[in-house]
Amino acid sequence: MTDRPDTLRSIEQRVRIAAAPETVWAFWTDASRLCEWWGVRAEVEPRPGGAFRVVMGDDGPVMSGAYVTLEPFSRLVFTFGWEGNPMSDALAPGSTEVEVKLTPVNGDTDLLLVHRELPATHADEHAKGWALYVGERLGTAAAASSRPVGEAS
Repeated sequence: MTDRPDTLRSIEQRVRIAAAPETVWAFWTDASRLCEWWGVRAEVEPRPGGAFRVVMGDDGPVMSGAYVTLEPFSRLVFTFGWEGNPMSDALAPGSTEVEVKLTPVNGDTDLLLVHRELPATHADEHAKGWALYVGERLGTAAAASSRPVGEAS
């Protein structure tokens, strides 16, 4: 059975990160930290209604949304969409929602990301993107930032 283009889906990505939730939190709320794993430029105003915009590359797409909920070090919600990209027709800026939950586990962080209201035709592509960016790049950047200075990876 094929998904209809107007069917909405949610996707989940769960990853364990070798860093405390306070460290991981900064990678979602600080522009320079966002650029360590997600994009080349970021504009963030970490408050409800504040801008959350990530430029993916010099000529790449731009993720555009706004923070909705911020519960420091444990949960944040933001809207998500694309501008200046063929996908922006189906995913206008702010048209979907991403929730990130951070749970401390023995000095590490269990991160659960849920991306809601995705058109079914874009769900698989976004699942692969979150697996790369959250599952690999964020985990690597956050773990590296939490090591004492001079400690090798």
